[in-house]
Amino acid sequence: MRQISIATDKVVLGIGGFGFILKGKYDGREVAVKRVPLEDQDLNEEEAMLKLDHANIVKLFHCESDENFRYYALELCVASLDHLFLKTDDEKKYNGPMPHHIKVIQQLASGLEHIHSKDLVHGDIRPENVLISVGSAGPDEITIKWADFGLNRNVDVQGTGIKRRKLSEVRGSNAWLAPELLKLSGTKNHGTAKGDIFAQGLVFGSLFLNGEHLYGSMENGNEIHENIIKGNPVNMPKIDGRLRDCYENDLLKKMLEHDPDKRMTSTQVVHQIKAIKNKIVGKEEELLELCGRDNRLDLTDKIQNFIQFGINLNAKDDDGRNALHLLCRNYSSPKLTDAIKLLIENKIDVNAKDNDGLNAIHYLCRYHSSQNLIKAIEILIHFGIDAKATTNDGSNALHYLSRYNSYPNLNDVMKIFTKLGMDLITEDNNGWSALYYLHNKDKKEMKIRFDRDALLGIGGFATVFKGKFGGRDVAVKRVELFEVEKREEDAMLKLDHPNIVKLFHCESDNDFRYYAMELCDASLDQLFLEPDNPRKYDGPMPRHIEAFQQLASGLEHIHSKKLIHRGIKPSNILISATPARRHIEVTLKWSDFGLAKSVNEMGLHSWSGVRGSRTWWAPEVLEKLINGEKAEQEKFWGTDQSDVFVLGLVFGYLFLKGEHLYGSSETEIHKNIIKKNPVNLQKIDGKLREIYEDNLLRKMLEYDPQKRITSKGVVEQLQSIREKLARKEEELRQLCASDSQTKLAEKIEDLSRYGIDVNAKGNDGCNALHHLCENNSCANLVDAIRILILCGIDVNVKVNDGSNALHYLCRYNSSSNLITAMEFLIESRIDVKEKSNDGSNALHYLCRYNSSPNLTDAIKLLIENKIDVNAKDNEVQNGPSKFSEDK
Repeated sequence: MRQISIATDKVVLGIGGFGFILKGKYDGREVAVKRVPLEDQDLNEEEAMLKLDHANIVKLFHCESDENFRYYALELCVASLDHLFLKTDDEKKYNGPMPHHIKVIQQLASGLEHIHSKDLVHGDIRPENVLISVGSAGPDEITIKWADFGLNRNVDVQGTGIKRRKLSEVRGSNAWLAPELLKLSGTKNHGTAKGDIFAQGLVFGSLFLNGEHLYGSMENGNEIHENIIKGNPVNMPKIDGRLRDCYENDLLKKMLEHDPDKRMTSTQVVHQIKAIKNKIVGKEEELLELCGRDNRLDLTDKIQNFIQFGINLNAKDDDGRNALHLLCRNYSSPKLTDAIKLLIENKIDVNAKDNDGLNAIHYLCRYHSSQNLIKAIEILIHFGIDAKATTNDGSNALHYLSRYNSYPNLNDVMKIFTKLGMDLITEDNNGWSALYYLHNKDKKEMKIRFDRDALLGIGGFATVFKGKFGGRDVAVKRVELFEVEKREEDAMLKLDHPNIVKLFHCESDNDFRYYAMELCDASLDQLFLEPDNPRKYDGPMPRHIEAFQQLASGLEHIHSKKLIHRGIKPSNILISATPARRHIEVTLKWSDFGLAKSVNEMGLHSWSGVRGSRTWWAPEVLEKLINGEKAEQEKFWGTDQSDVFVLGLVFGYLFLKGEHLYGSSETEIHKNIIKKNPVNLQKIDGKLREIYEDNLLRKMLEYDPQKRITSKGVVEQLQSIREKLARKEEELRQLCASDSQTKLAEKIEDLSRYGIDVNAKGNDGCNALHHLCENNSCANLVDAIRILILCGIDVNVKVNDGSNALHYLCRYNSSSNLITAMEFLIESRIDVKEKSNDGSNALHYLCRYNSSPNLTDAIKLLIENKIDVNAKDNEVQNGPSKFSEDK
């Protein structure tokens, strides 16, 4: 059954020497279908295309035949390079976006280098065989691709194309052939990979000349032929002088070298283009620097000089600003409008936005109060800028005008925008309109912005919103001025630690104090909410020991600065989950320092009323509250040891998955704290208690604060516990490495209950799963693997030589349960196609080492799961080759 279908209207995309290119479909996607009569099919082309997998080479998806034709389903592109330079009235002309020159030639050079790396030559390089592909991202994803491999052939060790047909049969156009090919006669070789380089140089020249040929007029084939033979690129001087400075001597002349032995290789072309690109990037940075200076001089000539270098005018600085943004921000010369026109006429993107979402008109409205403001705005609108565009914070041009601009005739500027349908009452994301900004223009400018609808939390004295400060997302804590705790600011400014929420900035208006703080994902109490609660945190969490070490380290830092927290509870512990290289990095952080107090040399703090949550108090604080003692009765009371007691409550809360160590109701908790009765301690898993209860928890929950462990002592004790857990982790690896049939799964489960890291590795990079798959052939193997996976082991982790657990199974396990174990790993989403450092996949290991009676079934299982049977290891052997060689 045919898998390739041709569109019913038989849309012809192109006609070649041996076949039609039609529009069609394959596997649900639109494709270009090359249809070739069977007698003209070129197996050479198929071989080449199947070898090539590169972003800058048209992809062959599938090929098939009927009784008359061979069909090729190829990647569908929008146009070929020659369509770019057709006359404007030609319906085939390509008017779409194109990358900058340097990107086009870099992509083509990369694709050709890949072709040559596979010991192939293209043999038919010309603009018609360079295709333009527009990706899903539109103008931002244009890819240039080599196509039409009808002349592709293997090359010998000198890079010479192995003879396939007579010169009279060569299908490449004479206008795009190297001189050594033009001189050929009879049945000599068809040139070398160096012939491709020459032709690629011609394509580059055509690009620089907007479609003209370097060696003459396309209307006169003889002229081009003669000039190539003579080595006379007559049109080279027509290339813009600045472009020639960049490309002529360093690249084009080396690619167009008459002697192929002296001509550059494709790899050298790639390296040279990279060097040129670095030079151009330097010029782009110079242009940005020029436009970023406030300069009263006429910059148009200098900008024109940069343009002639062929630089990318849309290049941006680290803040996402291009030359137009910077001009509109900084250039106060009367020549501003001329400079803007020059940039736009040379294809700068007038609607480009910076990292904060500002376009050029926003910059004008915010920073320009000069007499040519109106004319500059009108020019931008004339050239198609989106005058109504909003920034990331929802501001439009009118907001910026009203908020920042001191132009004397502001009403005249506003009329331009109101005629476009904009109004003064549209609100930005903070809920403020242009009218509001006009009214408050002379008031103090705030650096912290926040969205009043993005509420993160409400406390006794503060409201927390999501907001912005300095371009970053932050949590904005807003406190009424009469409720401001100056000690909170002092405390936060003293503290710089990865496990303490960072305070970036604080400022006030007439009513509130605002704090811009590090934005986190959730608080610890959200971890244990009901599953249907929209606020529940379902993200990753560190293991108990890691969570405890982070919290203890943060608290020790607080105490080292002569501060106590006084507000320790789960809702004041925040969870920050940030993407790392191959995982999510989770960090716990202390927050809410409204209760932080300085302490004296004895570690005591002065009393001004207890404000901590009612179930998270140390007994010495709780007793004073119950007894109704008042602050004036003692100068100092409470210590940093009170924080340690409550930290112990938090550790218990984590062990108990949201329950309190001392009970459920507030009354019960108070009573049991006073009676020294942690009633729920027995609910903690026995293995965890064995590690933590006597060694840590009871020392933190000591009733007498004088005998209670310090925060520094907690840090040291946790390190000791971590070392014990490391020994348990080694015990697990040893257990899995022994071929034991006695209650293996139960023993693994027992060890996991200690809270160990099941992913811990030995010096060889092996974790418990690797050892299990290498050494264990007992009947309980699959149950043991299942337990490890349930405990969170990473099935795809690799050892030092790059092998994963499936590789180990296929190499070492020849038992009757091999198939079941393989199936379970595959169901657990192990990467079947993964390769080790020597290029071997699971099929290589199976065929080379395994003597299982189920070997055939194991091979079938891998093939059913899409392993590449033709994949080769670094010794260039595939799985079946290893089987025949080693068996």
